[in-house]
Amino acid sequence: MIRRLVDFALENRLLVVAAALLLFAWGAVSFHQLPVEAYPDVANNYVEIITQWPGISAEQIEQQVTIPLEVAMNGIPGVEHLRSFSLFGLSDLKLIFDDTEENAWNRERVLERLGQVTLPPGVTPQMGTLLLHPAEHESAVRRHGVEIARRLGGGEEFQGRP
Repeated sequence: MIRRLVDFALENRLLVVAAALLLFAWGAVSFHQLPVEAYPDVANNYVEIITQWPGISAEQIEQQVTIPLEVAMNGIPGVEHLRSFSLFGLSDLKLIFDDTEENAWNRERVLERLGQVTLPPGVTPQMGTLLLHPAEHESAVRRHGVEIARRLGGGEEFQGRP
């Protein structure tokens, strides 16, 4: 089989060269028609829930805010990962969705679940903005929590939950 193919290619050199040139031209045209984005969006679809409760320890935040929010968010379709951490006066949940759904639809699902959560009086969860990359936003929130603790001088131990 291979011997016959090689023999055919050697006997019909002009046809093989023409086919190669045709494939090369087709590839060059296809390459120039590829859509190119200057700044492609490579970040995951995510929704972040930030809840502030000033003056409350990380342990109380975790027990009374973070865990109830985690329980309420479990089972949302399309969630690949749920990450959370609790700091002094601050709870942060990040739901990372698969890439098949639009972020607006994901935010709507999270809003529905937020309406079903019972939290302590005066505590209102808010969804984070989509302006920053997730890693930048998380580090900004952590820095904010550390700065609040430093100003208050509470000596509070910071505990994060992976």
